[in-house]
Amino acid sequence: MRPTVPLLCLSILLAGCTGQPDPAKPADQATAQNSVCLRTDMIDNTSIPDDSTILFHMKDGKIWKNSLPFNCPGLKNQGGFEFTASFYEVCSNAQAIRVLRQNSQCMLGAFTPYVEPPTKPQ
Repeated sequence: MRPTVPLLCLSILLAGCTGQPDPAKPADQATAQNSVCLRTDMIDNTSIPDDSTILFHMKDGKIWKNSLPFNCPGLKNQGGFEFTASFYEVCSNAQAIRVLRQNSQCMLGAFTPYVEPPTKPQ
């Protein structure tokens, strides 16, 4: 997936991110009632291990895992996804994504911090 795909447009209102972000607190921290919002300008790239998981790789080196509430057919194999966001944030349980090449829509689920498993020595 191209690094710029998650940043294509900024227009759909996010229903689940309530309240004003604290300017002293990064937007990728929990905001309200276990809702996590990621600043779109801090997303470096994404990877898609399967049709129900998206990893958001941040410019600061952190990785956030989004576990979609339902399987999103074609997500892994159709060239990725795109989304639009207002307020320059993407928030857990509040964002629709569109699977490229098939125009199906799915909802993002919860964001959780992700640590890549260590690689096995060869």
